[in-house]
Amino acid sequence: MSEEITNLVGKFLSNTLSEEEIERLLRAYQQKQISEKQFEDYYASKWEDASQHPSRLAEGNREKAWEQFKMYMRRNTQTLPKHKNRWIAMASVAAVAILFFILGLSLQRPHNHSQQELVVMVENGQKASVQLPDGSRVRLNSASALRYSPDFGKKNRTVKLEGEAYFEVQSNPDNPFIVLTRDHLQVKAVGTKFNIKAYPNDDQITGTLIEGRLEVSNSLLSEVLDPNERISFHTRGLTFSKSRVDNVNEAIFWMTDQFVFDKETLGNIANMLERMYNVTISFASPDIKEIQYSGKIKNNSMENVLNLITVVSPLQYTMTESHITFSKKTE
Repeated sequence: MSEEITNLVGKFLSNTLSEEEIERLLRAYQQKQISEKQFEDYYASKWEDASQHPSRLAEGNREKAWEQFKMYMRRNTQTLPKHKNRWIAMASVAAVAILFFILGLSLQRPHNHSQQELVVMVENGQKASVQLPDGSRVRLNSASALRYSPDFGKKNRTVKLEGEAYFEVQSNPDNPFIVLTRDHLQVKAVGTKFNIKAYPNDDQITGTLIEGRLEVSNSLLSEVLDPNERISFHTRGLTFSKSRVDNVNEAIFWMTDQFVFDKETLGNIANMLERMYNVTISFASPDIKEIQYSGKIKNNSMENVLNLITVVSPLQYTMTESHITFSKKTE
């Protein structure tokens, strides 16, 4: 792939192509100047530059990216000279779609065109980074989803989060960045770094501010967070609490595969393990779920976490394929 074509492909993904550059890229594809092997090599190098875990770029995802690229190219081969504006709109969607396939994510568009959304989904056992059109960066934890409109950044900067994510928001006082979660909780930021955890089955939603300023609200509360503060909304009792955090970086230890527990029940820990390691966990008796743990585990593997749990409590576990069962130790 020539340097010019390589640059065009890169600009295509970042949605910065001019109309003339779009036409040159299309002509290059028609003239077979872009092959599947070149495409894979290009993205493999880009992924290795951007990630500490290049192995997560599976061959299947590369193949999907290439097929997606070809599909959009073929769809517009005959229409470019007469419908350049349509091609530009399609190229924008294609760029996002290809990028998400490269990252091992899933991009979905609902069939209801009046409510179109771009959806970034991360499966159990995976994590991913996403750069939004306004330059803001989002790091998604396992079993999480981020939704936003195709015109994000033009009229508003609103995203919907299910799961956990760390945000680094580009400052724009005239267009605040808003995160919507379950239970109608709204987090409003101007330019800031923060973490939100809002999984569907968890008993609470938490927001932790690292830098900047956050406004957190719903129909029951309205609070402003300063750096090193955390807000917890308890979904069962519909109550909330705000507290200082001694080490605010603990909120984002999940990005380096570390755990921090503060009187956390084994039931909640099991939820985290299921998402992080793509396993299922059950308990021999319901009371086991209520055992609490405090502490920090670094450089962990699943086996390390399970062994530590059984060392500090009267429990044992058995594992069959990807299913784990906790039970009480027998004398």
